[in-house]
Amino acid sequence: MACGVRYSAGFEAFPDGQRFTNEWTPVGMAPRRTVVLLPPFGEEMNKSRRTIAIAARLLASQGFAVRAFDPAGTGDSEGEFGDATWAHWTSDANFAIASVAEKYSAPLTLWAIRSGALLLPALDPVFDDLLLWQPVTSGDAYLTQLLRLKVAADTFAGVEGTTTKQLRSQLASGQTLEIAGYELNPGLVLPMAAINLQSWSAPPRAATWIETGLDPAGAPSPASQRVAEAWSTHGASVALMHVVGEQFWLTQEIAENVAIAEASVTALEGVPA
Repeated sequence: MACGVRYSAGFEAFPDGQRFTNEWTPVGMAPRRTVVLLPPFGEEMNKSRRTIAIAARLLASQGFAVRAFDPAGTGDSEGEFGDATWAHWTSDANFAIASVAEKYSAPLTLWAIRSGALLLPALDPVFDDLLLWQPVTSGDAYLTQLLRLKVAADTFAGVEGTTTKQLRSQLASGQTLEIAGYELNPGLVLPMAAINLQSWSAPPRAATWIETGLDPAGAPSPASQRVAEAWSTHGASVALMHVVGEQFWLTQEIAENVAIAEASVTALEGVPA
């Protein structure tokens, strides 16, 4: 089944200000499933936009309505990145989910890319299933990766002695850090660092977990497999897969990955309503 796609974009009033939203919907039919995107962090969001648009259009052509939003302080939404907090982002996500659930009478999938998955345990459980793209499973490990960028930048600039432990202490004391062009607010990154998906005790009934890379023999990481096993003990059915494609969120130039978009459509087609 394929249909035309209507695309719309603009500002929407969220509880904490105006948020820029994008929506892809099927033409000539009521959506048979809705999808809300939880975007990745920082520059990974910018690198992901092209593949997000490819996947969203493809999903809409198969009868799904897809909603994406820029959280507070990101993209075209109101606010500065350095002022955004984890509470802002969870509020934005909950509002986006609730508004889509109210607008469309259809099963609701949350589509989380990279660190967007760390929002999941804090959200209201009104969704039916998950679509995960290379999700970050440990907020603490992800914060360490961000802090290492600062350590590397300082070393390159001739500033000696910077350590991740020192940077964590600065965050804990309430200081904002500038890393890779982004101001990291302690109110954003410290709550994020406290989240580990393996300990999430209320995962949804079904999750499609897709990882990608250029190695045809690639497979989901051991950390991903451990999370999937932990979720299964709570009754979740997790479909783990690997598709061959560019890790677009890491590339120097903007890249796209059509394979992960196509795999997502196939997977959601098979999820029970």
